[in-house]
Amino acid sequence: MSGGSSLSFSSLETPIGWIYVVSDGVFVTEIAFERPPYPEGQAGGAVARQLKEYFDGERFVFDIGINYGRFSMFYSVVYKALREIPYGVTCSYKELAERAGSPSAARAVGQAMSHNPIPIILPCHRVIASDGSLGGYSGGVAIKEKLLALEKQYVNARKDTEIWTRNH
Repeated sequence: MSGGSSLSFSSLETPIGWIYVVSDGVFVTEIAFERPPYPEGQAGGAVARQLKEYFDGERFVFDIGINYGRFSMFYSVVYKALREIPYGVTCSYKELAERAGSPSAARAVGQAMSHNPIPIILPCHRVIASDGSLGGYSGGVAIKEKLLALEKQYVNARKDTEIWTRNH
């Protein structure tokens, strides 16, 4: 169930292309990589700001409320565990299944990732196959690669800054 009565979206130009933040007036309901079929409005102002900070390397954790009640119990548990994967870190579908309390549900976790309506904020791009391959991504594997590279770039920059600060 959504919190408001109608959906609208706002668009944001990012290093991975245009993304669209869809809101019901209370919660973000979707992050889309293609223009959604809703009226354009001022959806998700705080979300758009936090996404911009993320892409600028200034935000590593999103402070966005998620309406987990709209998901099945399993998806809710998986998405909550997903949200705990730190910026710049990857884990396998199997590891995420274990973190979500369902160690034998790696395939079901993959399904949950493929149905994630709020990518980036629910960082399914950080979930990869056990063999180290990227797996799929709703926005395409090229976008997943770019998001992981972006996070790696800023994690490395932060480590360099921390090392420099300690040594000077």
